[in-house]
Amino acid sequence: MLIEKDDIPIVSVGFMNETHDEDRKIINDIYELILKYETTPSHNNKVNIGVLFQKWFNHTVKHFSNEESKMIEKKFPLYEKHKKEHARALAEMHLIFSDWQESSDISILKTYFTNVLPKWIVQHIEIMDIPVAKFLNKE
Repeated sequence: MLIEKDDIPIVSVGFMNETHDEDRKIINDIYELILKYETTPSHNNKVNIGVLFQKWFNHTVKHFSNEESKMIEKKFPLYEKHKKEHARALAEMHLIFSDWQESSDISILKTYFTNVLPKWIVQHIEIMDIPVAKFLNKE
């Protein structure tokens, strides 16, 4: 397993924790497919990664949109900064996936999933989501 449940910081808003755990599960499933593709680079395995990656991307868009709606509703002062980081992360996800689709070089996905994504998730939650959750709970 790439990301354990205990690896994800807990925030003080339940819906955010639930969404982070859903992300973690999908990411772990994609990582398992990446390892499978690494040993058996078949068309079917590539398609399976693509389907699950798209599910994760859509889930992430919804995840970020829900957070952003709450930040707008409660007038979170650092909304624009948080939104920009969401947009950057989505663009990175799209670029990584597109690069892999074009090249079929699984190391592109594997490097992103092992070296970038777990650290980014923890850092994003600690630096950006925890303050949002505290702000949302003030009211």
